[in-house]
Amino acid sequence: MFALDSRATVLLVAALTLSLNTFNASAAKGSGSAPRNFRVAAKTAYTVTLAWDAPTSSSGDFNYHLWGAYHVGPTVILPKTATSHTFTGLFPGNYYTFGIYTKTASGNASAQATLGNILLPRDTTPPTTGPVVSINEVGSTYAKLSWIPAQDDGPHLSTQIYLNGAFYSGVGRGFTNITLRFLHPGTTYSLTARAIDFGNNPGPFSDPIALTTPPPNPNDTTPPTTPANLSAYTFGDGSTETQVNWTQSTDDFDAQSNIRYDVYFNGVFSDVLFGSGGPSINYGEFGENIIEVFAIDTAGNVSEPAVTTLFIP
Repeated sequence: MFALDSRATVLLVAALTLSLNTFNASAAKGSGSAPRNFRVAAKTAYTVTLAWDAPTSSSGDFNYHLWGAYHVGPTVILPKTATSHTFTGLFPGNYYTFGIYTKTASGNASAQATLGNILLPRDTTPPTTGPVVSINEVGSTYAKLSWIPAQDDGPHLSTQIYLNGAFYSGVGRGFTNITLRFLHPGTTYSLTARAIDFGNNPGPFSDPIALTTPPPNPNDTTPPTTPANLSAYTFGDGSTETQVNWTQSTDDFDAQSNIRYDVYFNGVFSDVLFGSGGPSINYGEFGENIIEVFAIDTAGNVSEPAVTTLFIP
């Protein structure tokens, strides 16, 4: 045991009192500046509107920090005058969690209010219009299209392309262009398109437009150059899965993006790529494999093959 003199006792009590008051002031400031009555004000299949009341102690300058879980996006920072915010671009039928807190310029953050298990309704409303399709470039065997997306209550639209009333190709969500391949030269197609929303609701078809491919270029009689630097390797996992790469060819008329590459394994057609040097994923055979890659232009001229061998143990 030991005793403190009166002066030391006074200093110790003062220090403890100052420390306690500082702690209480900080705790009170943090908890008192928290937003109140955090709630869901509205929701649709693709949006959630959140609202809140100002903190009971709202003196001083601060911002609201609003966040959401599951592909909601970055934290939203709002001024102290804000009382609501709408998150958009969400996904129907999914659960979400949201949180909000205040933070001063000096970094003092309040307690956090959260809302969990917010279930968005499923999308049962189809797109109301068809995409507005434009034909940007046409060759004898291809066409490059783009479109203005259909009108819908949500942003997550995929697109289906139809030729002469038959499904031809699909484009995933978020894309607004495609290159159609394997078209017939000198042929007119009736082209339509429609959007499919996240709820798999199909929208109406666009107005049909005529897509006419020209005949092959009669002046193009020279094939592309032979693909260079052909290489192939396996993944070392005991399977026959093989990756093939090459340097793209050039052609006297066609852009590299329109050159077609046919890949053969042991004389059997295995894959086709356009405007690419790979990778082409194929499956060979155990033992020795002969791999060939041909370059073909839009006039149908075929290059000499690039050839390599690969032994798969």
